[in-house]
Amino acid sequence: MGRWNVTARILAAVPANYLVTSLATACLARLLAHGLSVNPAEASVAATLLSFALFATIALLAFGLRSAGQLWLWLAVSAAVLGGALWLSLDMGGRL
Repeated sequence: MGRWNVTARILAAVPANYLVTSLATACLARLLAHGLSVNPAEASVAATLLSFALFATIALLAFGLRSAGQLWLWLAVSAAVLGGALWLSLDMGGRL
């Protein structure tokens, strides 16, 4: 594994992972609060608890996948889909 490959994986494991995890947490909290009529505070806590497992899973995948390019593609598509879903949810339903 080259130096650039390790650097790309570290950047994917921490800042990019944080971006994807935070978008997933916000989407899940909105889904629970507005889609399933869960109390907003409970929805936020449940989504945050799941975010720790998601962050750890993505961090493990960052070093487990064979290709750093495949990892970055997966992270970019995930961030785009989750960001679009969150934006659409906020546009249609108001505040976070």
